[in-house]
Amino acid sequence: MSNYREILISLAWRVPVSLPFFVIGVSGALSVISPLFIVVGGIIVGPPFARLVAEPAGNLFYPGRRFSRPQPAYSIPQSKRAKGLYEEAIAEFEAIADEYPAEVRPYIEMIDISIVNLKDPDRADEIFQRGISVLKKEADKEVLAKTYSVIRTLLNAKPSN
Repeated sequence: MSNYREILISLAWRVPVSLPFFVIGVSGALSVISPLFIVVGGIIVGPPFARLVAEPAGNLFYPGRRFSRPQPAYSIPQSKRAKGLYEEAIAEFEAIADEYPAEVRPYIEMIDISIVNLKDPDRADEIFQRGISVLKKEADKEVLAKTYSVIRTLLNAKPSN
């Protein structure tokens, strides 16, 4: 946000300086060189105006938020799960949970595989208990508990015809 302040300050003094050039250029008082006055006015105002437009557009491609380390790769265990390799998928999610202890998602994924694919509620309960003990934030613990209770209802769900 500090960049915008600098840009607006730069525009604040450049606009009054360039205004006479635009007025002379648009009025056509000096018909032959009137376009030259418009160009000079544009040169004065152009750089900060371009920065004002480019700043949000640049943030799309180069966001200001940086991570201190690579983010977890969930695609590997998800592809193993899709191939029916449930134990390997759980092992990959375990590795993610060990490397990123503040992440809730690996515990949710392991609970989901345990209940939906392996039909093993005891294992899901162990994973849930471990997740609750490892996670630090109360909000993360709540998310895990709510998701666990929802996924657990899938054990008793009967397929509809």
